[in-house]
Amino acid sequence: MSLLVSARAHVLENWRRLVRYCGTSAVGVVLGQTILRVCYDLLGWSGLVSNLVAFMIANIPVYFLYRGWVWDSSGPTQWGRVVLPFWLVSLAGLALSSLAVGLVDAATDNGWFITAASVGAFGTVWLVKYAVCDQYLFGPALNGGSADKGLETQDDGTQSAGVR
Repeated sequence: MSLLVSARAHVLENWRRLVRYCGTSAVGVVLGQTILRVCYDLLGWSGLVSNLVAFMIANIPVYFLYRGWVWDSSGPTQWGRVVLPFWLVSLAGLALSSLAVGLVDAATDNGWFITAASVGAFGTVWLVKYAVCDQYLFGPALNGGSADKGLETQDDGTQSAGVR
C-alpha cells in the first residue's frame, strides 16, 4: 500500500482523534505563544528564554490532553515508556524552535517575527509528534485497541460502549 493510500485510510479511520489532536495542538499553540509574548514583550526576557519558559509551561497541559482526551489513555502514568519519550519528542521541537527564535531574535526585536519563528519550527515537528504518540506512546495498539472505536476499557479489562 502506498504511503498516500495508507495515510488516507488512517485519516478516515481516526478522524475523531485527529480533530482532537488538532484542537489540543491549537490550545498548546495559543497558551505557549501567549506565554512567549508575555515573557518577551512585558517582562523583557530574551526570545530564547521566553521560548523555553513558554514550552515548559504549555507542554504540561498538552501532555495530559493528549493522553486523556486525544487517545483516551488512562491508568497509571508510565514514566519510562510514555512521559520521557513524549518529552524527548517535544524537546526536538524545542531545539528547532530555539534555533529559529535565537536567529530571529538576533536579527530583529520584533515580537511577531519571534512568534512566527516559534510557531513555524514547532509546526515542522507536529506530524512527527502525532505519529510517535499514536504508534509508540498512546495509540490503540498500546491502549487495548479501543481508541475511536466507541469502546472504553474498564478497570477489570472488559470493554463497554462509551458515549462520544
